[in-house]
Amino acid sequence: MMEKVRQAIFNMIQSQAGSVNCLPRTARWLDLFAGTGSVGIGAMSRGIKEAHFVEMDPIVVQKILCRNITSCGFKNKATCHTTKAEDFLQRAAKLPRFAGGSFDFISVCPPYLLVSYPVLFDLLDVSPLIHPGSIVFVEYPKQLAHEVLDTMGPLRKVRDRKYGRTYVAVYAQGSSFGKEVYEIDPFLSGQV
Repeated sequence: MMEKVRQAIFNMIQSQAGSVNCLPRTARWLDLFAGTGSVGIGAMSRGIKEAHFVEMDPIVVQKILCRNITSCGFKNKATCHTTKAEDFLQRAAKLPRFAGGSFDFISVCPPYLLVSYPVLFDLLDVSPLIHPGSIVFVEYPKQLAHEVLDTMGPLRKVRDRKYGRTYVAVYAQGSSFGKEVYEIDPFLSGQV
């Protein structure tokens, strides 16, 4: 996820929480398709209780993700899962308390054209990792917009933002984020 998009997401959450520099201290974050871990590490730097990182490439986990977590001082607040995100979600469906139960925030930033969004949404739709108060962010490219659903389990799409060539759908309870909107951020889309 691009730095500007990541910052916009954290600003959106903090604005909804009425906070400037931090996230809820008791929150749990799930970073699917974690890569370097920048989203989950960003969440931990803003005060969340713990983060779980799911990345399938063992070399990335060992040589980059775990080192980034350790160098930021978050080793005791982080858990790395070296597996495909889809396998992680399937395991969670079979074992409801898997990974400690549901998460308050879930970021889904897959390699756009290397993942099946319908399969991913099917798995998320029935996942016990999502509770009614969860907020889920799904990054996607314009050409796959037709595969991004309006609902996800107990959540509905409340925002659909465009940041340049990147799109992010936000899922939450309707009252959490107000009415459903489609927005283009003028600064991040290069219009300002």
